[in-house]
Parts: sequence; structure tokens; C-alpha cells
Amino acid sequence: MKTIKKIVRIFSRIILGLLILIFIGFLILTGSSWKRHFITYPRFEKQRADLWKKYKKPSKVIPLKEYKGILHAHTYWSHDSRGIIEEILPAAKHAKLDFLFFSDHPHGKLDSFPRSYHGIYDGILIEPGTESSDGCMVCPMDSVVLDWSKGQDSIIKEVVDMGGLALYVHTEKPHNWDNPDYHAMEIYNIHTDMLDGEKLAPLIINFTVNGKKFRHWCFRELYDEQTEILANWDSLNKKRKIVGMAAVDAHNNQNIRARYLDDRRVEWVGPNAETISVKKPGIFEKLLFGKPDAAGWVFKFDVDTYFASFNYVNTHIFSDTLTNKALKNHLVNGNAFIAFENLANATGFQFYSTDSDNHISGILGDSVQNSSVSALHAASPFPVEFKLIRDGKVIDKVENVYNYEYNIHSEPGNYRIVASLMLDKKWTTWVQTNPIYVFEETNK
Repeated sequence: MKTIKKIVRIFSRIILGLLILIFIGFLILTGSSWKRHFITYPRFEKQRADLWKKYKKPSKVIPLKEYKGILHAHTYWSHDSRGIIEEILPAAKHAKLDFLFFSDHPHGKLDSFPRSYHGIYDGILIEPGTESSDGCMVCPMDSVVLDWSKGQDSIIKEVVDMGGLALYVHTEKPHNWDNPDYHAMEIYNIHTDMLDGEKLAPLIINFTVNGKKFRHWCFRELYDEQTEILANWDSLNKKRKIVGMAAVDAHNNQNIRARYLDDRRVEWVGPNAETISVKKPGIFEKLLFGKPDAAGWVFKFDVDTYFASFNYVNTHIFSDTLTNKALKNHLVNGNAFIAFENLANATGFQFYSTDSDNHISGILGDSVQNSSVSALHAASPFPVEFKLIRDGKVIDKVENVYNYEYNIHSEPGNYRIVASLMLDKKWTTWVQTNPIYVFEETNK
């Protein structure tokens, strides 16, 4: 008996030791995420709530209407997404979007339009587009069949000639920057941001611990200033106007989900919308499954929901009307800025120039003769740090103000604004505008 008791004690101690080691390992792996859950993210929440209380509606100077939305996102039409309108529309409405320009992957060399979703859905304009494998996004805005075997440059010219929109996406990669026809480029992309050194395992752990309550802060953890992309954008703008826009690259596909098929079997779907298995439901499924949502999913573990992406970063466009052509034309003119909306709603932000009589002479994106520009102005609904950048270099900075003015003394150059919010005792990038292009009159 003594021998048996001794063996039991030894075995119990081994089990206890293993449990302690497992618990220590769990703390090591998840400790930083729990710290965020109980300390860091609640602190951010309070700081953001305090910031929102400082809202002051700016006086409207730019006469055009302001619309905010998404450029570059995916639906079921892409091979790596299952997104349908029943998921997309509620997320867009919750994020208070006005437009969605999709960029679904083509199904082959021949790419027909219109397809997927297009038109007005509950007041939200949806326009279909294509993202090619070599970093080009086009929205033809017409009934057409594009033949991608012609090559990217030929497709860009074809789409532009028919009045469509041509953008360079994933601009961390090489592109034909000298192409004379493309309109704009991404100056921020969530997917690009994830590729610059983020380790996958800590992200998954953090989203597992904090994704339900603090998903917006989990997304913000991804943010890094895209210095190389911004430097390239400034350099390109010295040659010709290249508009800067933001992309969420939303697929709603970094998740694990399950749904019943028509034959009552269960399809498990994993990352990149790939089927993991199709099987008869067992005890495991019966314990996990709830009622099907609007898209038919009975189980979901989500990382990148449509709403989290839509509410992360937006492109604001000043336009006379909410139509695909009007938004496209004003975007191409550069009458736009990008804003990280999960920090604060940037609606009302403005950047414009005035002449010597204090009359507005141009807005962001406009080319204005230097004799017509006496000062540059910016207005924010929240107190910010304004940085004025000319031809890629910071030339002025003012902190903790709602309104900004800079006398440029008629000096030519491409002027843009970066506005930052105070978060956790540091200025955090919030708004990036397109430039006002101030040019010098040449003697004829």
C-alpha cells in the first residue's frame, strides 16, 4: 500500500507540475494580450472618448458635398471571399459609408462588366471593379468585356478612354510608375501594413483575446507609417498629378466559419474562404452551432469583419453628387483625403487655399496659379497637430489646434496636410490630404 500511495503522490505532483507549466506557458503566450485587455485598450477607450467630447463642427468653406467610402474591397465574386450583400450592407451602414468601389478578382482573361453588385443599395452607391494579379484596379463604369491578355497598360488605357477609373494597388510592389494613364495609387492599404514585419501568431492571440470587445484597437496595432510609399507618391507628384487613396482590401476571409448545406451536411470554411471539410454534423457541431445569421453561418470566429475594415480607414471625396461618374471625376481631380476613422470621424475636415482678398482659390487636388494663392488653410473637427508638407518635406507644424493657416508667399510646390490626434501621449496620424498644386505662371 505504501508503495502505491507513493506512486500516486509522485504522479499527482507530476500532473500538478505539468499543469503549472502549461499555465505559465499560457501566461507567457497571452500575457501581453491580457495586459492590453485590462489596461492598454481601456486607457485608449477613455482617451478616445475624451477626444470625441472636444468635437467642434468646422465652418463649411468647400462648397462641394463630402462623401466617405471604400475603394478596394472584395465580395463573393473573388475566389478568396464569400462576402454577400447581407453581410456587406449592414457593415457599410454601421460605418456610415456613402460608397463602395469593389475590386473583385477576375475569373479569367475575359472579364465582364457589370457583375457582382452595382447600383444604389439603401442609399449606398456600389460600383464593381477588378483587381488584377499585377497590382492594378480598374472600374470601367460601363458594359464591357475586358481582355486581360492584352496586358495591364493596354487595359488601363482602354478603361480610362471609356471614362473609367484606373488605380495602382499594393503599391509596396513594383509598378510601371511612368504609365501616363493611371489616375491614383494607394497611399495606405491594411494588407500592405500587415506585411511589413507583423508576426502572425501574436496577432491571432491578440484577436482571440480582444477581438470581440476591442477589435478596433487590434486593427490599430497593425498601423505603421508607410514612409516609402508616401515618399514615392510625393516624388511622382513632382512629375504629374497622382491621386492618393486608401484601401481596406476587405475580404472578410480571415476567419473560421461553418454553415449547413442543402443536404444538411456541414461545410467548415477557413482562411481565404477555402473549404476545410464537408461532413455530417456531430456532437462537436451541435455544441458550437447557433442560429444561422443573415449569410447562413451558424458558427463564426472572425478576425477581419467587414465592419472592422470599413471603419478602419476611409477615403473622403468632395463631389457635387453621389454618382459613380461624379465620385470618379472628383477623385481623379484629387478632391479627396484619407482618414483613419476608428480613431475619430473626419467628416468636416477641409484643406483649401485663399487669394489676397481671402476668397477661396482652390481646394485639395486643385492646381492653382501662385499669384492666386496667398495662404493655405485647414480645418479639423478635433484639435490636431497640423503638418504642412511641400514636395515631400515638412515645412511647418502647429500642435493642438482646430484651424490652421500658412502664408506661402506665392512659392510654387505641391502642398499637402497631415493631421494627427493625440493618443497615449503621442501624435498619431489621422488624416492625409491630397496636395494643392501651386504652380508658377510662365511667360508666353
